[in-house]
Amino acid sequence: MTSTPSGSKGKSRAPTDWRLRVITKIPTIVQLGALELPMEVIPEQKDMVPVANAVNTQFLISGTSEGPPWTGYYATFRGARLAITNVFGVWCEIQCRGSGFEVHCLARAELSLLDAPLQGIDYSRLQQTGEPITHVPSRAPTPAQETATTMQVTDTTYGPFGPKQMPKEEPK
Repeated sequence: MTSTPSGSKGKSRAPTDWRLRVITKIPTIVQLGALELPMEVIPEQKDMVPVANAVNTQFLISGTSEGPPWTGYYATFRGARLAITNVFGVWCEIQCRGSGFEVHCLARAELSLLDAPLQGIDYSRLQQTGEPITHVPSRAPTPAQETATTMQVTDTTYGPFGPKQMPKEEPK
């Protein structure tokens, strides 16, 4: 966590540590230890992770021949492309949710990605609060029947994606 003093008014420039990306307020060790998943993120818009820490990743730009849905880092797992991001030096899997993006779990060990976490990161807390990996990623759509058998819903008022919708009454 570095920042470089600039000028005589005591102001500092943006942090120079690549793990902090575009963050203007550097988190404390306590704040880093309290992080939980899922959390909102913005995928990297520039290839900022040093080569030594980007092993087994590709930085792809949307609108190019590689065809990624958004600009950012990707890893390949069993022939499928997984969207990943580096949060405070920890590789995580991300997904588009609503109008933004969120980290939903730590990157799976099979990707063999190299973490360089900031001091204070609590891996066990992130692992416990992350969503479980329920199936292998695939480019093919998952049949509805298979999805229904893998989803476990304990509260009958909620479906796998939020509150159940009541059917509209038919006009008489």
